[in-house]
Amino acid sequence: MRLNKKISNILSNAKLLLFLIVIFGLFLRLIFFSGMGISDSLVYSKTANDINAGKGIDPNSTLTLSTRLGLIYPTALSYKLFGINDLSSVLFVLLTSIGSIILIFYFGKLLFNEKIGLIAAFLMSFFPLDAVHATKLGSDIPSAFFTALGVYAFLYSEKRDKTVYGSGYLLSGLLIGTGYLIRESALLIALFFFAYIAYKRKIKKEYFLVPLGVLMIFVIESFVFFGLTDNPIYRVISSQQYNTKAVIEHNYFGRLNFPAGLLYYPWLFLTNSLMTPFYILIFISILYSLAQKKKETLTILLWLIPLILYLSFGSASLTQYIPFRAVDRYTSIVTVPAILLLSFLLSEKKPMVKKLTPLFLILLLLISIVTVYLREDRNLLASLRNVYPELENLDKTAYTDSRSIQALNYISRFENSLDLKEFPGNFDAIKDSYVMINRRMIRNLKEANKNLKFPEEIENIPKEWRTIKEIGNIENDKIIIYKVQ
Repeated sequence: MRLNKKISNILSNAKLLLFLIVIFGLFLRLIFFSGMGISDSLVYSKTANDINAGKGIDPNSTLTLSTRLGLIYPTALSYKLFGINDLSSVLFVLLTSIGSIILIFYFGKLLFNEKIGLIAAFLMSFFPLDAVHATKLGSDIPSAFFTALGVYAFLYSEKRDKTVYGSGYLLSGLLIGTGYLIRESALLIALFFFAYIAYKRKIKKEYFLVPLGVLMIFVIESFVFFGLTDNPIYRVISSQQYNTKAVIEHNYFGRLNFPAGLLYYPWLFLTNSLMTPFYILIFISILYSLAQKKKETLTILLWLIPLILYLSFGSASLTQYIPFRAVDRYTSIVTVPAILLLSFLLSEKKPMVKKLTPLFLILLLLISIVTVYLREDRNLLASLRNVYPELENLDKTAYTDSRSIQALNYISRFENSLDLKEFPGNFDAIKDSYVMINRRMIRNLKEANKNLKFPEEIENIPKEWRTIKEIGNIENDKIIIYKVQ
């Protein structure tokens, strides 16, 4: 009896349950730690280190990444406090991921009740997309967190109406502006506000404090960029220029091919292992809420549906049509409303739902853990870490791809003393040197940019090249060092 009473007390204590859910979420993220990636992460890390070193922003870097001050500066601070390592690199992202678990509980409590909040927090704790990207240095999760926090401040002000002089509305804008500092797509949340105001058919004077808060963040950003580059709108100009060039190089990500280009995001939702099990139920939740005319879910639908539609069919630019790439992490901006809506469905009191909810929760948990466990993109720099001592022992210049050089710079904590150069156009004039071929990196670079060309010798190794060292067990992912006579 005492044991049953203790269990009952625990189950009735929402804050204790939330604490246990947060601990579980943290454990899951650390046990399946992803570590630094081999693409955007390296740019963010280098820029953060450059900021600490007083170098400012490298004009030769990927500018749309290196100008995201909301991610760069927290990472730079983490490096100052804890040194340069994989944990310090992702600490800010990890904290915002854990913050999202807490935030979604309070969203559920604000819009529905504590039960829905707890179900949402539990689902968020093991949602594969969040669990995987929580320990990668990227902009999607922290930007989505601050944007959602801004929406929470707005809705809290609407429902509680206890803020002093509209301070909650101003805070909402400041938080959304912070999300913008991390990633530009945070501004898409304006679609929610437009839909919300259109539904309410009323504009309160306090609403203007939201864009004012965003504008204040933009002004602060402009001052920072003026100090770094002498150009207050450096980010806007450089990012747009880069995006315009990038989409042409990548053939608009194949999304201008009608009608197939319109189906990329629906296909992503239904085929991506990090999303599909959840989103099948989420789309059922959308249909259920609309069919049953559940007014209590309307705010969530006004948040979720416009953003999904815009990601699917909208433009990343205001001056020309630049469709979004169909990438799973881009959907982080709708994770909170999507899981809230699913939690609402799973909490319905209909007999069939009550019977199936525990089964769905267990199935989603098991599928999620297996999915995250089977991921092959954890510890991607392991082979390069193993090859680093071999490169230190080389007595001549070594040629390799630019991304591997970036990764080796990170591995050396940006104190790289290796004699490395990027691949030349061809190796006709290259003698008495070394070549390092990182097969996984080259394959990823080709997949990212179909127009990228490597020297013919990289594709067909000359017979006179002598193998010095091979790292890795998987043939297509090996790193091989050759001696060029």
